Amino acid sequence: MWGRVALFSGARKYCSAQSNYMLNELCILVDKCDHVLGFANKKTCHEVLFGKSLLHRAFSLFLFQEDASSETNHRGLRLLVQKRSSSKLTFPSLWSNTCCSHPIMNFPDELVELDAIGVKKAAQRKLLHELGIKNTFVPLNRIHFLGRVLYAAPNEPCTQTALAEHELDYILVSVLDPIATRNLPDTDLMKLNPDEVSDVRWMTFSDFNYMKCSPRDHMNTAKTSDSDFCRSSITPWLRGLLARGLLQKLFSWAEASCGNHLRENFLAEDQSWDRTKIIHLSSEDVK
Repeated sequence: MWGRVALFSGARKYCSAQSNYMLNELCILVDKCDHVLGFANKKTCHEVLFGKSLLHRAFSLFLFQEDASSETNHRGLRLLVQKRSSSKLTFPSLWSNTCCSHPIMNFPDELVELDAIGVKKAAQRKLLHELGIKNTFVPLNRIHFLGRVLYAAPNEPCTQTALAEHELDYILVSVLDPIATRNLPDTDLMKLNPDEVSDVRWMTFSDFNYMKCSPRDHMNTAKTSDSDFCRSSITPWLRGLLARGLLQKLFSWAEASCGNHLRENFLAEDQSWDRTKIIHLSSEDVK
């Protein structure tokens, strides 16, 4: 009971909007095979009770843009990353992939499982809400479901220890249409919601090179040339994808999907993703 009271009082200190989302948005509870078990609000899903939190369905969207000026490996591709707002109740002020959130029961079309349509629609909704990116730039037919990961991680920083993450996370990828967005300034592509996002940047895969090893390889404090972006400043699920080599695979898939590559190359990359498999990220992966 005391833990619950502390959570509510702490939530009020941060942002009333975030507290409202925690109470009113109904996440989809699932088992480890992604079978739906029921629904619970975000607060209940993220509370630590008896040492664990409830497993629920989520998504992580990776939005890429072609960059003809790049001469690195995976050249021509940059990933949009966001810095989570300091008002977020979970993982505030950490850098993460483009958009991470949940399909919710409040929008029944987000429950549709065929071709992961429901999760894709949730991604469109949150892209607009968090980043101001309109569906015309990221239509459903340009959002691709590649696989699922399951992970658990305590909240960071540790100011809200009553909260944690335990997600079955759908990995979604989209590459912006180079014709529709050519010479389009970022200010026309997106408008950040300060309650959700405090900063964004475009990053190549080489920008992640110093962080791709796990802590057991003594790389936990390794930094890129930007001192604000290091392994400890990114979200646990992004660390896990780095540690397992999955972020590199996402870059490879996105690169192969671009029009200037052979279809055979794309098919090989696409078939390397098993949509039926759920990849379990270990506690070491996400540290």
